[in-house]
Amino acid sequence: MACNARQRTPRSAGATLLTIQAEQVQRHRTAMVRHTLSQPMSLMVQHGVIQAGVTVFDYGCGQGDDLRALAAAGIVAAGWDPHFCADNPRRSADVVNLGFVLNVIEDVGERRHALEAAWVLTGRVLAVSTMIVGQVPTDGLRLYRDGYLTSRDTFQKYFSQPELRELISSTVGKAPVSAAPGIFFVFRESEDEEEFLLRRRIGRRASTLEYRNQRERRGRSLQPAASERIIEALEALAELTLLRGRLPAAEEVPSAVLEQLARERVSLQRALDLMLQEQLSPEQLDTAAAAMREDLLVHYALARLNRSTTAERPSSAMVRDIRVHFGSQREVMAAAMDYLLALGDENRVSAAMAQAAEQDMGRLDQKGRLLLDVRRSDELPGVLRLYLGCAAYLAGEPDSDSLVRIDSAQRNVTYLPLEDRKVRFPIANSATSVDLKRQTMRTHLVRRMLIAKSVVLKARTRAQREAETKVRKERVLADTVLMIRVD
Repeated sequence: MACNARQRTPRSAGATLLTIQAEQVQRHRTAMVRHTLSQPMSLMVQHGVIQAGVTVFDYGCGQGDDLRALAAAGIVAAGWDPHFCADNPRRSADVVNLGFVLNVIEDVGERRHALEAAWVLTGRVLAVSTMIVGQVPTDGLRLYRDGYLTSRDTFQKYFSQPELRELISSTVGKAPVSAAPGIFFVFRESEDEEEFLLRRRIGRRASTLEYRNQRERRGRSLQPAASERIIEALEALAELTLLRGRLPAAEEVPSAVLEQLARERVSLQRALDLMLQEQLSPEQLDTAAAAMREDLLVHYALARLNRSTTAERPSSAMVRDIRVHFGSQREVMAAAMDYLLALGDENRVSAAMAQAAEQDMGRLDQKGRLLLDVRRSDELPGVLRLYLGCAAYLAGEPDSDSLVRIDSAQRNVTYLPLEDRKVRFPIANSATSVDLKRQTMRTHLVRRMLIAKSVVLKARTRAQREAETKVRKERVLADTVLMIRVD
């Protein structure tokens, strides 16, 4: 049941959780009106945590915009909020979202109570997100308990990433996975955690639109009637094959695909044969297999580096990946250890950064640091993906509208979220710096102006290019200057 923001349910006199306890704190005013999914929900959709067949419960759902968006996509989603829908039942679900709730609760004990209550409802994954230190300026805010009161009489507690990690782990008794600055996922089962980590490192390499174009150019197929009847199933099988670099097992195929094959009286084996004939070339399959082998090396190298306690309990899909691409888990672990040694080879890291710049994945600045659009990070050589994986372990992933800067000399990774890509000079109002040597992270306010059009993935407009040329000429800036501070 979604929340209805227009019909606010009065607070129950006996309610103790997430209720307004002090007249000066108006918690409900922090509820935002959203036209797109919130960041934690969006991350879960992108990484397959939320998908068809998964149930979702939003604990502290505000005005219910996330719930409506999920329901429109066919996801079974419900929510509860103490102000907007207090009468809704709090129910168990595969995925529970505690999104930007803890940071608006002024009572420390009640925060833990909310976290415990959300974890009790969690079947597989709990997502916890808060505001973090350095994201927004606090000048002019009134100190109140361990946070601040705003001009709208709302409370905000700004957590550091280690502080939030410790609160979650000490409350629920499991180590959370950092998904992004201020966002953690807690998995009930190690298999789900390992699958999530691997899928995150795989990224998005395949597009079914490309395969359809190739199929149409090949002319008459060997089995035109069947292939036309099950085209959606073939595309889904091709996507699965490219994702794992191998043919999928029957239990990995979505039920909707199996149902379509059954309706059309086509066996899974015949569909796989047709898919290989119609959708994929041998070269594509070889490329996907090589990419998956490197993904597994990066995954297990990071697991070794971060002393993961779940790496030895992979999901069933990962077991198949390892058998196909390496033979055994012992072999992949040994190969990953050799791969990990590359992080200490300065020449190899520098060569990888130069290679990335030569292939237009990013640009090297005057200090030799690699600056790139985060949407190109999946294309990087494996050793640089190890760098970003180490940063993600501490700080989570950067937002998709971010730049990433890799500094191999200082062993540092910096996230620079862009406010708006479409303006002449995209602005980053904050930066998250991850020190890999000291295993620390810091988010701080900045105000910088991107001036190198070659860094941003999308081609910039003519007006943007002309504005950049003018600024370069006025300030006598060399091509190696990629960003400058705004006056």
